[in-house]
Amino acid sequence: MYNTVRPHSSLGYRPPAPETASPPYPASGSASLHLHPDMAAVSVIH
Repeated sequence: MYNTVRPHSSLGYRPPAPETASPPYPASGSASLHLHPDMAAVSVIH
């Protein structure tokens, strides 16, 4: 959460990095994980 009420003077009285608060494009939800066929789906216990 950014301080938009009292921006800091060293930033020219702008809120810090407002463009990082929201993505430049809407999330589509179409991303998926694709594993290589040679990779086995096994659990690794450390």
